Amino acid sequence: MPGRLARILEALKDDDYRVLRAIERNLGRYEYVPAEVVERQSRLPPSRLLRSLRRLSDLKLVRRTLGSVIGYTLTFPGLDALAIRALTAKGVIEELGDVIGAGKESDVYIALTPTGRRVVVKLHREGKAPFHRIRRTRSFAADLNRRSLILWAKLLGEREFKALLELHARGARVPEPIAWNRHAVVQGLVEGAVELYRVPPLTVGEAREALAQVLETVRIAYREAGIVHGDLSEYNVLVAEEDGGVGAYVIDWPQYVYAAEPHASELLERDVRYITRFFRSKYGVEASLEEALAYVRGERGEPPV
Repeated sequence: MPGRLARILEALKDDDYRVLRAIERNLGRYEYVPAEVVERQSRLPPSRLLRSLRRLSDLKLVRRTLGSVIGYTLTFPGLDALAIRALTAKGVIEELGDVIGAGKESDVYIALTPTGRRVVVKLHREGKAPFHRIRRTRSFAADLNRRSLILWAKLLGEREFKALLELHARGARVPEPIAWNRHAVVQGLVEGAVELYRVPPLTVGEAREALAQVLETVRIAYREAGIVHGDLSEYNVLVAEEDGGVGAYVIDWPQYVYAAEPHASELLERDVRYITRFFRSKYGVEASLEEALAYVRGERGEPPV
């Protein structure tokens, strides 16, 4: 198990997970959970609690505040440890591998299941900028505040998994949903896939096929599942060789909105505009925005490519 997260997991004791869970349970009530609350809910004697808190602080899994009341809060690595521990205990994954993607919004790992299957583990990471931007346009985020970033990431993990379940069941081209815990979403690995923004060397015919598949997935999401991706671009599409052609998969669904929400029409148009513009610019594939939108909305029978 290479990497910093794997080394952290190897260093943790059962007491540490009891402390992490005690802090996690109270994040909705406290910005920093008072030490006496952690002691009471972890049910550890003071000496063992102190050793655990020191180890967790050294590993940067918790952060302490000093003042009239000493308290602790989780960091994202602390949340990672809880999620990976739960997924391992449930037999979803057996070994965590390398990071294959890291950014402000998520860290993505390769992992192995107990049967040896390679899967993807996505750990949501939300910074302040996307949090405030999404809060303005997504009704599901209206009740969250700045100090709720851990809770926010957990909500996004749940939303993404549920969206993938809905879409995969309807035949949309999305990664297979396997499991979810807290902010972690386990998905099937699209072998050999390349992110569209890296401009894989597609022929014009292959590019047309890929765009048609993306629009079909957006159509299924809108007409059958009643949701709009809301952040579609070349950064949220994977392309892989598949059965003598290409397969295009739409990823990153946690920020979706329901089709009936006030901003949904605007976000749908933006999604379609961005993706058709990319294929026009990079591959010379012409598809008018009006015709593509008509197809996605069900007003046209065939994709305009």
